[in-house]
Amino acid sequence: MEKQAEKQIEKVFIKLNQVWQRGEAVSVDENTFKVKTADNLPFEIEKDSKYLEIQKFPDQKFAVGEAKERLEGAYISFDKLQPNVQDRIIKGQEYLISTAQPKDGVIQENVRMVQLLYSPVSGSRLDVQIKRKQPVKLEDAKAYQHQFTNEEYNTMVKEGKNVVFTGTSLNGEKFEKMAYYEPRLNDIRTKSVPSSNSWILGQQLTQEQADSINKGIETKITIRKTKNGPSTYLVSWNPKTETFRYRSLEKAKTEKVGKKEQMTVGDLKKKKQPNAAMSL
Repeated sequence: MEKQAEKQIEKVFIKLNQVWQRGEAVSVDENTFKVKTADNLPFEIEKDSKYLEIQKFPDQKFAVGEAKERLEGAYISFDKLQPNVQDRIIKGQEYLISTAQPKDGVIQENVRMVQLLYSPVSGSRLDVQIKRKQPVKLEDAKAYQHQFTNEEYNTMVKEGKNVVFTGTSLNGEKFEKMAYYEPRLNDIRTKSVPSSNSWILGQQLTQEQADSINKGIETKITIRKTKNGPSTYLVSWNPKTETFRYRSLEKAKTEKVGKKEQMTVGDLKKKKQPNAAMSL
């Protein structure tokens, strides 16, 4: 049993060449880990090293040390955030930070949406979007060299829906992005979209499935390899967290039947109420 405990694999974050990356660690002794990174680079490191962190939870995307470095660059103290907010940050979820400070004898509010995003070059970058003083106008509604049309603008601002658009990088590369209006910022936010390179529950999406999800359709997808054989899910995309939402098709059917039964019982009660009142 002791040997098995020594061989237990720990998921870790390791800082090499100024970039935080993922790795797996196995105890060599009580003071040392043997670590292997994603690119199969093996080495030993002290367990209390400032360049090593044990992963806190399965859906953690960024090291705490990395989050501190990025937020401090934007004059935000990670340590002053509430523990649940800190967890959101290292999960890669967006968070709205409001601060007030005196300027010229008047208190001014500063509202910023912050989110850690992955960068293959730097390990991560902090996306910071500052609240507009007035709601964004159509002529100012632009992103990645794309000017939103009047129809796209109304879909986002007036209808509160997402739109998928084609952006262009500075070197001319084209890519798809999703945009939506964020009233807390008076502005439009852009996020990544599912594609045929996306994976869900260990299975790669088809282009047809990705296109369907990007249209806001809850899409039926069968995952072939599960412990209990093929399982079918209803899948949708949450742009704010840039994660898939999925629910079992069987569970969805059960919930639908349950709602119908509740409606039937409710209708019967409504029909009986007038008679009950008359009998009084």
